[in-house]
This record gives sequence, C-alpha cells and structure tokens, in this order.
Amino acid sequence: MAALNAAVSEALAHVAKEHEQELKRAFGRVMGEVIEELINPAISAFPELELDEAAWVAIAKARAEARSNAG
Repeated sequence: MAALNAAVSEALAHVAKEHEQELKRAFGRVMGEVIEELINPAISAFPELELDEAAWVAIAKARAEARSNAG
C-alpha cells in the first residue's frame, strides 16, 4: 500500500489538474482491490496480523501529517 501511495503522489506531480480526480479514483480502486483480494484474506488466515483500533488511528494520523507537511 505504501508503494501505491508513493506512486499516486509521484503521478499527481506530473498530471494535468483536470485529470487529478480521475487518477485518484483509479488508484483508490486499485488500493481497494489490494485490500479485498490480498490483505483481508491474509488477515483471515493469520489473525495475529490484524492491528487494533489504536494502531490504525496512529497510522492514519502519521499519514495525514506526512501529507500535510509534503505540500
């Protein structure tokens, strides 16, 4: 997921403004498929991989801060 996130950031730097939303949606669909087809089955098979709510909150805050500092 981090690689896809980096790829969308890099792609957005080189795409015309009128295509940004289309690109974001395309990457969002791909990320959704990765979650549905790879991550969720892995967590089902190995429940110890699942993060608790506090860990997800920390990740979300860190990513939001990184995005706000990048611009």
